[in-house]
Amino acid sequence: MPSSDARFAANAANAQHSTGPRTPEGQARSSQNARTHGLTARDLIVAPNESKEFEQLLNDYQTEVQPQGAIQQTLFDELVGAAWNLRRVRRLEVQLWSDTTGDDEIQKKLERLARHKTRIERTFHRSLKELKALQTNAVFQEALPSEMRPYVPALSNAAAISKRTQQVAKTNQLAYIKASMAAPMPQPRVSSPQSPSPTP
Repeated sequence: MPSSDARFAANAANAQHSTGPRTPEGQARSSQNARTHGLTARDLIVAPNESKEFEQLLNDYQTEVQPQGAIQQTLFDELVGAAWNLRRVRRLEVQLWSDTTGDDEIQKKLERLARHKTRIERTFHRSLKELKALQTNAVFQEALPSEMRPYVPALSNAAAISKRTQQVAKTNQLAYIKASMAAPMPQPRVSSPQSPSPTP
């Protein structure tokens, strides 16, 4: 039997030892795990009584960040979603800490919340960093000489291009670079075989 068949058989045998819920009640409860706190849900969870607070958060971020274009909007949505979920984590932590029973189950829930919080904070900071980079890049692109802008791709590193352009401008090479970028690519040369040189 090939090793892939053996591996498949071993995986099937191990799956029979699954510790997941077996009763219909346990399976129904397990299927609702993402709904208990909503932190792993596919869509952002906003309860009806939280809609005004969420709209205020969204408006505040929109005013401050002012995303431009589809890529910035996608990162902005991730940023706002992470900011909202961080608020929800804090509320859930307060609810759990206010439970005075102090049993092991509450401790486990707090540990799971801490893991979710770490993951959400990473998403928040990554989205914020990438948004800053894109918006800084857009400012640098506006600072480029107008004759260079048509040749600079939108997601290129405009800061590096700007620095290089300033160096080039000092040596009056800007017109040469513009002409070089507009010129067609040179065709490869085909060398002809050399004839032997005549002997004296």
